[in-house]
Amino acid sequence: MLRALAFASALLIASPVIASPVLAQTTTDPLDRARTHMEQGQSFYLQGRFDEAAAEFEAAYQAQPFSAFLFNAAVAYENAGHLSHAVMLFERYVLAEPNASDEDEVRARVAHLRERVAQRAAEEAARASAAIDTHEEASPPESAPADIPAADTTPAPAALPEDFKSLVNVRTEPTGATVRIRSESGELIEQATAPMSQTLSAGRYHVTIQHPSFNTTETDLEVEPGHVYMLVMNLSQGEFAGYLRVVSDPPGASVFVDDHAAGARGQTPFEGTARIGAHHVWIERAGYDTTEQDVQVQLGRDAEVRVTLERASVGRIRVIGNVAGARIFVDGHDVGAVPWEGEMRAGAHAVRVVADGMKPFERTVEVTRGQLTPLRVRMQPSPGRGGAIVMGVLTGITLAGGITMTALANDWASQLADAHTHGTLAMDDPRIDQGFAFSIAQWGCYGLAAILFGLTLYYALVDDGPPSDGTVLEPRDWAIAPMFDATTGLAGLSVGGWL
Repeated sequence: MLRALAFASALLIASPVIASPVLAQTTTDPLDRARTHMEQGQSFYLQGRFDEAAAEFEAAYQAQPFSAFLFNAAVAYENAGHLSHAVMLFERYVLAEPNASDEDEVRARVAHLRERVAQRAAEEAARASAAIDTHEEASPPESAPADIPAADTTPAPAALPEDFKSLVNVRTEPTGATVRIRSESGELIEQATAPMSQTLSAGRYHVTIQHPSFNTTETDLEVEPGHVYMLVMNLSQGEFAGYLRVVSDPPGASVFVDDHAAGARGQTPFEGTARIGAHHVWIERAGYDTTEQDVQVQLGRDAEVRVTLERASVGRIRVIGNVAGARIFVDGHDVGAVPWEGEMRAGAHAVRVVADGMKPFERTVEVTRGQLTPLRVRMQPSPGRGGAIVMGVLTGITLAGGITMTALANDWASQLADAHTHGTLAMDDPRIDQGFAFSIAQWGCYGLAAILFGLTLYYALVDDGPPSDGTVLEPRDWAIAPMFDATTGLAGLSVGGWL
C-alpha cells in the first residue's frame, strides 16, 4: 500500500506527439480529451495537414476552453492559408489572455495578417476587373476570398513551431495550495490556487507549491511547444513522479513494475504513475513469452514501453470428459485425471484416456505454440462378459457329458467284445442298441460343446458397441480459468502439466 501511495503521490505529464486511439475512445475527463485532441493536432500539423490540425485544436478548446488551443489553431489556419480564420482566433486569444507576455507580438501579427487579407482581396478584385475589360468570363466573387489558400506546395514541417503554446495544469491533494509559476529570469508568470491551468510559451519555468500544513515543493519545468503538462502533487508524500505508458501487440497483457510479487498494476494499454528514476517492467500475456524491459522515468516526460509479444514455444492441452477421474496419459506419461489441463511443447502428442469398466480412448493431438487445444472425450462402457461366462459353463457341462457318454460307450463296446469272443453274444442282445446310443450321444455332446465354445469366444472377443471417442476443438488463446463441461456438469481447474 505504501508503495502504491508513493507511486501515486505525484504526476507530471508531457504529452507525446503521437495520439493514443484507445485513450481517445475511452477517456471521459475533459482535460484528457483536450490533451488527446492536442496530440492529434500536433500529428496532423507535422504531416502538413494544417486544416485537420486546426480542427483538432479547436476540438481541444471545446473540451477545455484554454487559450493555448486558440493560439495553436490560429497558427495552423495561417499555414493553411485561411488568414481571416487565423485573425479571428488570434484576437480571441488576446481577449482570453489580456496579460499575456506576447500580447504586443500577437497584435502585430494580427495587423500583418489583416494587411495580407486586404492585399488578397485587392488582387482578386483586380483580376475580376481585368476579365470584364477583356470580355472574358469572370470568376464568381468569393464570399471570403482571403480564406481560400493557394495551391499548397509547402512541405510538411520537421518540427512544431516554437511559438506554439503549451498548457500547464496543476492539481494538488489536498486542494487549496498556492501555485506560483516563474520564468527562468524569476518573473512571476502566474499565482493561483490549485487546481489551476496556465498557457505558457516554450521555455524553462520554476513551479512552487505551498500549503500551510505541508512542506513547500518546488521543481523546474522545461516546456516544449504544443504540449499539455499535468502536474499532480500529493502534498503529504511530497514526491514528484512521472508517467509510464505500456503498449503491447496484442493488447491485454499484464504489466508488472519493479516488484513482480506485488502483482500486476494493470493491463495494456497501460498508463500510470511511477517515481522518477529507473524501473524494471514485465509484460506478460498467457500464450506469449514474457518480455522484460528497463525504463527511465523522467520528470515532465512520458516514459513509453512499446513491445510486440512473441508466441510461446509451448502450448497447452485441456481434457474434459464424461468420466470424472479417468486417467490421462500423454506420450506414455501419467499426467493426471479428467478434468485436466497441462502445458507441453508444441507438436504432436499421443493422448490416452483409460477408466475401469470403460473402453480406452486414444488420439494424437497437435499442440500449437502459445495456444490451448481442448479435447472433449466421450467414454463408452466395455462390453459385458456375462454371456461368455454362461456359454463357457454350458460348454464345460456339455463337454463333460460327451466324455461320460464316451466312457459308457467304451464300456458297452468292451462288454460286447468279450461276449463275442466267448461266443455268448446273441444278435438280439440289448447291449448292442445301448452301446450304439451311447456312441451317438457322445458325438452329439462333442458337437454341441464345439458350438457352445464358439459362442463363448464370440461373447468374449467380439464387441458390437460404439467405441470411446473424442473431439479436438479449435486451438484458442489460453487463460487460467475454471474448466466446466456443460454437457456432463464436470468442473475443475488445473494449471500443472508435463512438459
